[in-house]
Amino acid sequence: MRRLSPRILSILLLPLVATSVRAQSSLSTYAHDFYEATLHKSTFETLAAPAVTGAFSNYVTQPSGFGSGGEALGYHYGVSLADNVQGKFLRKFVFAAASGRHDEYCPLGSAVPLRTRIRNVVLHSVFSTPQSSRAFNWSAIPASLAASTLSDAYQPDQQRTVSATFERFGTNAAGYIFGDFLAEMTFKPKENLTIRIVIGYR
Repeated sequence: MRRLSPRILSILLLPLVATSVRAQSSLSTYAHDFYEATLHKSTFETLAAPAVTGAFSNYVTQPSGFGSGGEALGYHYGVSLADNVQGKFLRKFVFAAASGRHDEYCPLGSAVPLRTRIRNVVLHSVFSTPQSSRAFNWSAIPASLAASTLSDAYQPDQQRTVSATFERFGTNAAGYIFGDFLAEMTFKPKENLTIRIVIGYR
């Protein structure tokens, strides 16, 4: 079986490395954001989400190479947990530090037509928001491809083929877009509360 060469990942990271010098002063910020997304505020999600995806893979999709029974379920969970952590590490730290910015999705809210909101979600898979800047979103497609390639390091041999890697890439990218869609659909703008104090005679 042909495997996806690690050189692809190196080539993908070259333009980011070339621009990483300007982001050195912000490394601590990006490291803190990774910590927040993985351990501090999202510890439950970091541990629980892989349990759900691992169980789905074990009982529904059942990719080859994981074995059977409890051992297979544990293997699936370990792979899902590793994918979760290294995916956040790439998006929150590596690609953010290299590009010098966070490519977080900025919801438009229910006041905007649904078609425009969906268009905003789709465009964010290519451009950083706001899209008026037309800055490339390194945390979307490139991060998904990098995460899928790195996943080969701990996948079973049957899942280290080019087709399996790109299947994970498609799932990863779709999950990123779906996450933005959920953020858009559940977004509620904060209401501005104005307190007026009147001082005078009654």
